[in-house]
Amino acid sequence: MSVNAKNWQELKKPSGLEKKAGGDPKRKSTFVAEPLERGFGLTLGNALRRVLLSSLQGAAVTSIKIENVLHEFSSLAGVREDVTD
Repeated sequence: MSVNAKNWQELKKPSGLEKKAGGDPKRKSTFVAEPLERGFGLTLGNALRRVLLSSLQGAAVTSIKIENVLHEFSSLAGVREDVTD
């Protein structure tokens, strides 16, 4: 087996995508996909942001809430980037 094929087989893959409806299901939802390979959260977040900004007319992502994060300069255990990245 080639090194490239082995790398693709050993990637961490999300066990599933979980959706939790918010207080107003038409306006707010939470999606959870875990575990992810290192750096994939940033890749998925950027892709989602670009799709939402380009596809939704009259709506925009105005905020994001991350568990156990008090402000944009907080650090997360096990994550090298700060919250703003």
